[in-house]
Amino acid sequence: MQPVDLTTLRAVCADLQHWLPARLETVYQRDRHTIALALRTLKKQGWLTLSWHPQAARIAFEPPPPRQPDTFTFSQQLHAQLNRLALVRVGLVNPWERVVVLEFAPRPQEATQWYLYAEIMGKYSNVILVNAEGEIVTAAHQVKAQQSRLRPILTGQPYVPPPPLTSALPSREISFEQWQQQVSVISGLLRQQLLKAYRGLSPALVQQLLMDAAVSLESHTTDLTPEAWRQLFDHWRHWLDCLEGGHFVPQLTPTGYRVIPPPGESDAADHNHPSAPCHLLPRTIAAAANTATSATVTSSGTEPTPETPCQD
Repeated sequence: MQPVDLTTLRAVCADLQHWLPARLETVYQRDRHTIALALRTLKKQGWLTLSWHPQAARIAFEPPPPRQPDTFTFSQQLHAQLNRLALVRVGLVNPWERVVVLEFAPRPQEATQWYLYAEIMGKYSNVILVNAEGEIVTAAHQVKAQQSRLRPILTGQPYVPPPPLTSALPSREISFEQWQQQVSVISGLLRQQLLKAYRGLSPALVQQLLMDAAVSLESHTTDLTPEAWRQLFDHWRHWLDCLEGGHFVPQLTPTGYRVIPPPGESDAADHNHPSAPCHLLPRTIAAAANTATSATVTSSGTEPTPETPCQD
């Protein structure tokens, strides 16, 4: 499966704004690495998957879980605290880190009582429930002090986000000359130097940028012509423009999926959908996850019907 990166999580958070507020009707744990939250709004309902699978960590709407007893303790703990509360806010803890927080309150206008953190970070992925005082109440995967002196994750302890990355922050204020120097300060394979130079980039996104700019994936920093550097920079700026403007057009690719449209397509999307909603995103991620988890692709939400009820 193509790992869910920061760009995808930005798109997921943008899409989930169309679900707020939503009532949480139940929590079901599908397997050792995956829970499903039954969400219902006035117009639709759906099952939001949160997975901390080492190879398939994700947030996406997926089919209803099987009608079988849920015997997992983690989901029972989540259900006991969050059942019938309102999901009132969803967003990234830090714009450049892969941690999404879902906030729950008794009613949309009331103060948040619970924070559910989904850390989508490959083999370090986790889902952690934190109370209003900032204390960890339960976690999908507890990390003892012997396992990590830097960041233990234990019930009763304060929640601390993962340590931030140390690479430079991307910005539209960065000039072409500054960007090129940052990427090429150490000669090497261009796709590797791009990953090291700035936060927020992933192997899949770098591959997309290089292919859109007609630059070989095996190019070295010393190979590019001035025109190729400028073309790649323009695509890098286009990525930042899409992030800042919320312009996401999810689509499957031969190797996975993409959520940033090529230049020109985003303009057409803006014309047809000014708010640039990402309605197909959950299906796209679920389809990509299907390779690793055998999940069946479905739509991002359905009208409430007796055939797919949210269970109590």
